[in-house]
Amino acid sequence: MSLLNNIASWLLSSKESPKGNKQFLNWSQLSNVLIIAQDNQLSNVVDFINACKKDNIQVHVAVVYDGKPEQTPKPNFEHSILDKKQFNFFGLPNEQAIQTLSLKPIDALIDLGNSEQIKTFALSKLISAKCKIGSFQNTIFDISIDVDASQNVSKFLEQVIVYLHMIKTTK
Repeated sequence: MSLLNNIASWLLSSKESPKGNKQFLNWSQLSNVLIIAQDNQLSNVVDFINACKKDNIQVHVAVVYDGKPEQTPKPNFEHSILDKKQFNFFGLPNEQAIQTLSLKPIDALIDLGNSEQIKTFALSKLISAKCKIGSFQNTIFDISIDVDASQNVSKFLEQVIVYLHMIKTTK
């Protein structure tokens, strides 16, 4: 982990995660999903979004983008582009970015980043959601699905669907 990431992690540790009504949700209980992704992961989320559409689940993708403004991705699904202006020097999001992504109640937040990507992790920590899902172990995630380096984001999202279908809840 770089010195910058260490400082960012320390700064983030002093920020309070939103207190929400944490719960495990079954796939059938989802209505709003937020995916936090890097711009190079966008093609991998399409199958997941299509699976959600079949079950009337709305998906919004927060795209962390560090490239040139003229090359900003323009995917054909509901998304928000978070560029350098929405983050401080240490990679922590500003209040406006958090508020923009928190306009609707979020049932499931899915972080496609890894433990080294402080921007996606910071967003995951600071945005309120009933259930948070990540691909690495951290206490902010309610469900952690370990993936090895050979698995791509599409396989991870397939596993998310499998796990959410397996969860049994009582009403």
